Amino acid sequence: MIVGEGYKHLMLEVLGPEEAADGRDIRTLLAAGRKRYLADPSRLERALEGLAGKLITVPPEVLAAVRSLEVKAWIYLRDTRAYSIFIDPDGQAAYGVLGLTQRLRDILGDSGAVVETGLMCYGGRYVTDGLVTRVAWLGRGYRQEFTTRLGELRAQGKFCTRCPA
Repeated sequence: MIVGEGYKHLMLEVLGPEEAADGRDIRTLLAAGRKRYLADPSRLERALEGLAGKLITVPPEVLAAVRSLEVKAWIYLRDTRAYSIFIDPDGQAAYGVLGLTQRLRDILGDSGAVVETGLMCYGGRYVTDGLVTRVAWLGRGYRQEFTTRLGELRAQGKFCTRCPA
């Protein structure tokens, strides 16, 4: 699983103990917690208080990453040895994105898709939370178009592998 323990604890606490114990698989629960957090970011502070009451601390870098979380229908083009290549849905930027423990292709089984997932800044790099809630596979023509667009973005200096300071 790509998400770390701190992220996992936070999203389950945001979701709430009743829903977290309803028998759904862990990825579905974490995605539901993420959706609830994005709908109401004030839930984060309440979740932190709840975790503190359970003597669970969330590292500051994980908390900062959660606060930078962006969930969109990203264009996931392919994996390289170093990162997965994501293009923003508006086509104006591209990112080299790390999976903390797995490449996205290993999760999905292939590459070249529009995927709804979360990206955040962690340790100065873009990372995915690995919670993919929708997948639409791209045909050959679209993959070629996005590969061309990636080349243009690189030439324009709009391909980033590091988060802004």
